[in-house]
Amino acid sequence: MKRIAVLLVFLLLTGGASAAQNSNTKSAKKSTSNAAAKPAAVDCSKMTDDQINSAVKDKLAKAPSLKDATVNSATSAGVVTLTGKVKTGGLKGVATNAAKRVPCVKKVDNKMETESKAAPAAKNKNAK
Repeated sequence: MKRIAVLLVFLLLTGGASAAQNSNTKSAKKSTSNAAAKPAAVDCSKMTDDQINSAVKDKLAKAPSLKDATVNSATSAGVVTLTGKVKTGGLKGVATNAAKRVPCVKKVDNKMETESKAAPAAKNKNAK
């Protein structure tokens, strides 16, 4: 009976130690992957509006859904103004989000227009 109790205690201790090691390695993996995903800090006091605008234009050019869109940007005091035309309102949001992801952008003012679709012709109920 004592042997069974000792064996159970031994198994519980080794199982607990093994579980603790696994949870530690998982958190270590998470922290290293998060560190790799974070971009290096940028000193915004040294960034000019031209540099910010160039980075915004680069980010917009790399957005696959905006490749057919006409998007212009201007930057003043860290505030980016977007102008141009896109097909849908959703693409306006894509452009806004892309500009917001650029370091040192304080605000995005999206003045883009969506292409209006022609309204379908009204059907005449009296026509045969």
